[in-house]
Amino acid sequence: MTRTEQGFESQFGVNHLGVFGLTTLLLPKLAETPGSRVVVTSSIAHLKGRIDWDDLNAEKSYNKNGRYGGSKLANALFFFELDRRLRAADSPVTAVGCHPGVASTSLGRHMGIIQLVGPIVGLLLNSAAKGAWPALQAATGKVMPGGYYGPTGFGGIRGPSGEAKRAPDAQDPTLSKRLWDVSIAMTGIDPGLAPA
Repeated sequence: MTRTEQGFESQFGVNHLGVFGLTTLLLPKLAETPGSRVVVTSSIAHLKGRIDWDDLNAEKSYNKNGRYGGSKLANALFFFELDRRLRAADSPVTAVGCHPGVASTSLGRHMGIIQLVGPIVGLLLNSAAKGAWPALQAATGKVMPGGYYGPTGFGGIRGPSGEAKRAPDAQDPTLSKRLWDVSIAMTGIDPGLAPA
């Protein structure tokens, strides 16, 4: 396990807290630009993700896949809560989320199972370019505020981009508010947006 320079467990720190902090700092400038959009990239791993609220910094236990899924659930909760708060504030900024499905990239090169079956599995995956489609749709396409976009075929891992499945936890306003408050406490950065 690694930690960020600030001492956070790296997956939660980079995948969520970094995104939260950067987005928060950019919001005033985004609000000055009509049509601005925040796109938060999650993963289909969020569907099985759980946030260990009692051990956010992985001081008691660490499982890299579990922490990854939890960090991606945090991404989904963050854009859900950000969208709710932006709408409540009548902000011109839109928040949406996306995930690439499973694309054939070098990210899995260190996973033993991928090394063994990679060429076969590669036939079932989107190309790296197609994996970028949901992010492009979310950033530049006609989308619904608060929408979530990803591949629509083969269990959400490949195919054309469209409205994607979200875990029930990813749309839970109690969890999203809790994450919002925890994120402010951990980063010391407050977006100043009232609860929806």
